[in-house]
Parts: sequence; structure tokens; C-alpha cells
Amino acid sequence: MLPDDLEKAHLPAWARFGILEGYRGSHGHGTYIPSTDLNSVDDIDIFRVVVQPKEYYLGLGSYLKTQEHFEAFIGQYDVLVYDIRKFIHLLSKGNPNVHIFLWLRPEDYFNITEAGRYLLYNRAEFLSQKVIQSFGGYAVSQLRRMTHLEYKGYMGEKRKALVNQYGYDCKNAAHCIRLLATAIDLLNTGKLVVYREKDRATLVEIKTGRWSLERVKQYADELMMEFESLAPLSNLPLSVDQKRLEDILSKTMKLAWTDA
Repeated sequence: MLPDDLEKAHLPAWARFGILEGYRGSHGHGTYIPSTDLNSVDDIDIFRVVVQPKEYYLGLGSYLKTQEHFEAFIGQYDVLVYDIRKFIHLLSKGNPNVHIFLWLRPEDYFNITEAGRYLLYNRAEFLSQKVIQSFGGYAVSQLRRMTHLEYKGYMGEKRKALVNQYGYDCKNAAHCIRLLATAIDLLNTGKLVVYREKDRATLVEIKTGRWSLERVKQYADELMMEFESLAPLSNLPLSVDQKRLEDILSKTMKLAWTDA
């Protein structure tokens, strides 16, 4: 959890009205590698969903402002904050990166208010074919990125060195495999299994360069074939019910204002 002193010093005022907060990234997936490991390139990633005071949405205080998204490194934390309207909009589009916020293990949440619990209770309402398509698309993009030895701005020197050492981006490779495995679980069970207990060892091995590039690509191809065979059989709706999402948004905000 973000220490109070760092929060007060670095987060904008609007980002402090959290209703749901927890781990994301490698902590949420169960693949975190401590900084003491020579192959570690992991941060401590956390997220927060906020409902701002009623006046922000109903008054002039938000006019021409974009108080809906904030991301920054604060100490050892990579902090990501979404306003509730932005968050539910991304859910409706099938964004895998935000869907996982609703499917963590109980112990991976730091703070859950009554409004946050209501969101978690209704998490399946946000699932649709768009989520499945997004998982597949994200996995393909990660597969491409891991073999194109371009040093992106998000890469630190340590990660660049590991790319040079192993000949591909091991972290992107692990992302690719995790995305496909998670999508397959969703297709088989109707649930997002964020904490990758059953394939954690494999993901860590890939992430730390213990698999050759050819082995990773072969395994990714196998998972992609399984994914493509299951995807047409999914009984998830083509898209989410917009009216239902409006109802969930309204109820979440009202619960947050009642708790305030």
C-alpha cells in the first residue's frame, strides 16, 4: 500500500478518493522477481479506482479538466489511478489491463470500500467477446515486440542489457504467454484467473531468460492454436449491456458518496 507521506506529496488531490486499490502487474500475476535478482526488471505496480466528490461531476469544478487518469513512479511504486467513469469505459471496451483489477485474489487488495465491493460483485457483467479479442490482440503484439530489438523509452538500462544478453525481450515474452494462458482460462471457465499459480514457474523461467526464443515461440504458437479453437465457442455476449453498465456506474458512485 502506498505510504501516506508519499501519497500526500505526489498524488493529485482528486486521486485520493479511492474505492478499490490493490496490486497489478507482476505482484497480481504471482510472477514478481525481487530486485535482488540479477534478472529482475519488476516494479511494484499498484492501482486505484476513485470516485470523486459529487461536486466534481455536477458542478463547474471539472470544466475543461481531465482528472480521470494518473500514472507516476513514486519511490518504488508504479502507481496507476483511474476515475470511475474512465475505468468503466475501459472495461466496456474489453481492456484486459483493467479487467484484471476486478479478479485479483482477496489478499492482493489493499482497500475495498462498499462501492468497491459492489464493483467486484458485478465484475462478470463487464465480460464480453471484446475481452477475448483484446487478450488475443495483446498477446500477438507482445510476441512481435519481444523479437523486435527496439529499445523503447519504458526500458531501463538493466532491461536493455537483458535483451542484449538473451536476444529477445524476456519480459514481453512472459507477457505474451500469460495473456494467452489467461484468455484460455477465461474461455474454459468464464472467469479471469489473474494469479497464475498453475503456470507461475513457467512464466518466471521465461521472464528470467531460461527459455530459448524458439522454445517460447513454439509454446506461444501452441497456446494460440488452442485459443483460436476455443474462441468461436465462447458464450459470452458480443458486447456489454450499456444500460446495465450505466446502472452499475450510478450505483457505485452513490455508494461512494454515501460512505464519504
